[in-house]
Amino acid sequence: MENMTRISLNPKTIEKLNKIKKEGESFDEVIEKLIETYEELSDYIEEKWSKLQRDKKKFINLDDYTAQKGL
Repeated sequence: MENMTRISLNPKTIEKLNKIKKEGESFDEVIEKLIETYEELSDYIEEKWSKLQRDKKKFINLDDYTAQKGL
């Protein structure tokens, strides 16, 4: 058996974890899935942000656009 550590959680946090926890799933498994999802989303967001920064010259400022269109 792996070395385990106990953590204290706010009752509202436990309630939220219970809402996403599937039958037979441990809190450790739920937290692990949350961490994996966070890591995947962080990578995705970083990739998209980098692309946006590379491509930002392709976009026009909203104020400039409305001025050009006379809005």
